Amino acid sequence: MAVHWAALAFVLLIALGAFFARPVENFVHDLKMSTVSPWTDPPEDIVLVTVTEDTLKQFAYRSPIDRAFLAGLIGKLAAAKPKAIGIDILFDQPTETDKDAILKAALAAAAHGAGGEGVPIILANADISDGLSPNQKAYLDAFSAGLGRGLVTLLRDPLDGVVRRAFAGRRTDEGWQPGFIRALAATAGVKASQDERDLVYYRKANAAPFSFTAYPAHAASMLPPAWFAGKFVLIGVDLPFDDRHTTPFAVPNGVTAGTLPGVVIHAHALAQALAGDRVVRLPTYAVWLAGLALCLLAAWLSWRPLPLLFKPIIFTGLIAAYWAGGVLAFARFGIDLPLVTPSILAAGASAFTAFLAWRRDSQERQFIERAFSQYLSPAVVGSILKNPASLRLGGERREITCVFTDLEGFTSFSESLPPERTADILNTYLDSMCSLFVEHGATLDKLVGDAVVGFFGAPIDQPDQADRAIALALAVDAFSQGFRQDMESEGVPMGVTRVGIHAGPAIVGNFGGRRFFDYTAIGDTVNTAARLEGGNKYLGTRISVSEAVVARAGADTLLRPSGVIFLKGKNEGIEAFEPLNRDIADPTYVEAYCEAYRQMKAGDEAAEKAFSRLLELRPDDTLAGFHHRRLALGQRGADIRLSEK
Repeated sequence: MAVHWAALAFVLLIALGAFFARPVENFVHDLKMSTVSPWTDPPEDIVLVTVTEDTLKQFAYRSPIDRAFLAGLIGKLAAAKPKAIGIDILFDQPTETDKDAILKAALAAAAHGAGGEGVPIILANADISDGLSPNQKAYLDAFSAGLGRGLVTLLRDPLDGVVRRAFAGRRTDEGWQPGFIRALAATAGVKASQDERDLVYYRKANAAPFSFTAYPAHAASMLPPAWFAGKFVLIGVDLPFDDRHTTPFAVPNGVTAGTLPGVVIHAHALAQALAGDRVVRLPTYAVWLAGLALCLLAAWLSWRPLPLLFKPIIFTGLIAAYWAGGVLAFARFGIDLPLVTPSILAAGASAFTAFLAWRRDSQERQFIERAFSQYLSPAVVGSILKNPASLRLGGERREITCVFTDLEGFTSFSESLPPERTADILNTYLDSMCSLFVEHGATLDKLVGDAVVGFFGAPIDQPDQADRAIALALAVDAFSQGFRQDMESEGVPMGVTRVGIHAGPAIVGNFGGRRFFDYTAIGDTVNTAARLEGGNKYLGTRISVSEAVVARAGADTLLRPSGVIFLKGKNEGIEAFEPLNRDIADPTYVEAYCEAYRQMKAGDEAAEKAFSRLLELRPDDTLAGFHHRRLALGQRGADIRLSEK
């Protein structure tokens, strides 16, 4: 069911992505066009002559523009012999009759000239679909008869009104009607395509639109003819509120700076037609293949057994690389790759695959937890979950603190009990013991009959492992003493639980065969802990901690020295200590014991009397009694040689 919901979420993400992708893709396209496009040097033979507010101030009315003035302007420009003149002004309604006639005559004279050497004239054209009334359309056709015409339609994106496409033309009842720029470029022999293409905008280095050479219409007649000779001259308006259109330059510069007069947009389109510049769009199948490859790569990365945090980082890097490549392709070669839609698809594929991978890994973790939690400590299970490869055979050298416990005399007294009763007692005892090991953060090594073995410091580092081990030993001692009393109240005699603790290097890892293996520690550290446990019965103690552990323990630990123990086969002794529960220990008595021990270790004959006084205070102090007997037998010092392993 979870997979079904994830699949539904994936489909919804794709649907929402498709809905929002177009506006974002337009934004990205505009940003690339205005900031990193390769088009910065348009042809230099394009000149604008613009009707401005200053131009209109000299006339009695603003609109339509005074046609006698336009007639004079066109005559002056035609005399300069430009390549062509494009007039981005619609003559779709009559004005003053004489001025209309003057302009029409001027246009005819400029187009045909004396001796047939006229200048190509392209007038702005429109039809009913552009919003003209039938009367306007009829007047425009009559006024423009015998002259070149081109539809001045600008293709605004229906989503945001930005002009991004170059208008090629339109098929009407009268046949194919070319666009204004297509008709103008055709006068120079440029073959016009009937396909609409992306409009190329030329830019400056600061992401501003390229500034074509422009002269105000009221001053153009006074300029040298050489400034117009051999050039394409575009006549149009540059007014604050008329014929202005939003372009891609609005993204980096704001709407005001990015809104250009129609004649300026026509200048960009003409420059594009003359230079042959074009935005390259890959075939649909190539775009789909690129998107599919991106989705597959994103899905493959999400499926990989990588840390969960790494996956979004890697995916972000992948998308960033794709975007960087797309931006570079546009900046260098004008190739406009779709960036948003493939990224959304890749995000959906990555998220869906990441969910499936998480579900897979979760099931694997649950399997490992179920399979191993009955045999290993949570620390080991957690280590395996983080690194399943750790299940391979082998080991590593670690500094550990090993804890070895054993229940005195359980084997002999269990023979007097029914097997079921023996199992019940032993299981209850071991369950509590193992729980104490786990609670203190120990790794359970093994259970050997009634003995429990564990260690600290592996598979995870534990800087406070010595303190943990001592705390565990005290907790085990408190439990075992209480358990003994409970059993004795039921008529079942129980022995004491002895604990040995030693710290040092050991090889920790999986040992065994390919079918059966155990996570364990091997080495002298483990053996020493076991033998320290056994040494308790000689000393009369229940806990024996080596000096290596004491050296690593915190200052708050309360201990008293037990003796310098020489294990069988060892030439160097290990000073052992007995940890004490600070809550119940008598500091004065402990201090007196330590002073007696110091005297004994120094060979001071006063040590025997010191231990005698201790026994008067605490007759049940077995460790003090052990040393008192040694001293009474003439032994000196704190060295104790064990005859057994």
